[in-house]
Amino acid sequence: MSDFTIRPVYPADHAAISELLRQSYAVQLGQFYSEGLLRKALPILILTVPQILFGGRYYVVEDQERVLAVAGWSDISPFGRTCPAGHAHLRHLACAPDRLRQGLGRALVRRVASAAGQAGVTLLHSLCPLNAVAFCQATGFETMGEVVMGLTPELSFPAVHMQREVAGYEKGRSF
Repeated sequence: MSDFTIRPVYPADHAAISELLRQSYAVQLGQFYSEGLLRKALPILILTVPQILFGGRYYVVEDQERVLAVAGWSDISPFGRTCPAGHAHLRHLACAPDRLRQGLGRALVRRVASAAGQAGVTLLHSLCPLNAVAFCQATGFETMGEVVMGLTPELSFPAVHMQREVAGYEKGRSF
């Protein structure tokens, strides 16, 4: 595995992040969701809200050639509601398909959770697509239950609500 850096997202990263989300989600979600559902859901799932993406709460993993992974946190839920005090959501976690299982996602979740903890977040939630449940469990998230995300009034997307206490991330402890 080559060296990589984790840094905050910059506006110039938008195109690379959009492409990474498209490629990553298309490959990884395709193993757990039907082609028809993905055709309708992917354009919605890869949308990023610029105010959130560039608000200092998103990070990328990069090597010297390209953006390899992205994730962030928000105190606004994926449904647009403000989270209760101390709660936040892990958002848009994606890794380049050719760089899976190389520690990038783990390092990125650690950075995102640490930053959220420094901002006063104590509980990090994730509306986790089915393909990412094992990864989230391996990084300390607990399964709260299955949910159906209403992406549009006509489009439902099965997921799993997961959560993890942020304590420990800010001290750099492994998980």
